[in-house]
Amino acid sequence: MAERELLCKLRVKDKYRHLTITAQENSELCLTIAETFDEDFCLYYIPVMPIYQLWQNEAHVPCAELLTAVCAYLYAGAGISYYRDEDTYMYANYEVMEDWINDDGDDGEEDEYVLEKADLENAKIQGDFIQAKMMETGFRQSLDSLITNFKAGSAFEKECLKVAQTCLQLEKDFPNANLFQHASLQDYEVEDYEDHDVGMQEYISFIGSVNDNLSERLKNMVNDDFNERARYQEPEIITFFNKAQPAYMNELAYEQRAFRLIDDLCTLLYRKP
Repeated sequence: MAERELLCKLRVKDKYRHLTITAQENSELCLTIAETFDEDFCLYYIPVMPIYQLWQNEAHVPCAELLTAVCAYLYAGAGISYYRDEDTYMYANYEVMEDWINDDGDDGEEDEYVLEKADLENAKIQGDFIQAKMMETGFRQSLDSLITNFKAGSAFEKECLKVAQTCLQLEKDFPNANLFQHASLQDYEVEDYEDHDVGMQEYISFIGSVNDNLSERLKNMVNDDFNERARYQEPEIITFFNKAQPAYMNELAYEQRAFRLIDDLCTLLYRKP
């Protein structure tokens, strides 16, 4: 295909718009706009072990119920992968860590082995507990009533309520949306690993913890892997102007709000009492 392209990047509020003008086979010019987020790449890893700890304290069970219902939506509704599910990126990472921990134990690093082995078992047990809670019949749908009956006293409880309300409103405004519905296309035929994109399901996930003995090892594994790859998959809307288009709509509005919800949830869990 004979092709001439004029590329330019326009910054719009909260967005990048990539403009391409291409000469098609019939020699007609076609304007294409690819719209993405105006944000730096970051990891969206939601730790569930802090929620498990809330479940173990009777005074914090109402908070645990709220946050577990939020996670249930992000898991079953938004489609975020869970590290205890096989065939997920995080499940594979935890398996690799388990092999490394066992190898370290064979090499005589007894103290470190005991600590990391305990953290790994806790990640499995507590992760399975939270997942079972999320998948209880009707639990995800109970978020509205949980919010109605919740009594917020402390600053932490008020933040839990705020996150839950944000989640409920998001689901009401976008009842059939999924976080990956506009994921940019990936080229699965490339041969070199460094030419593969970092998939959205790889940098958005539930994990065990971010502050135990495994966290640094997991962070290094992920960073080493992602540093080998040049690009990352992200929400993207592509519009072809080879015919009249309707008035502009923010088709990434759901993704923007979902990412903010994840940010707020993670911030809350990182400073759990």
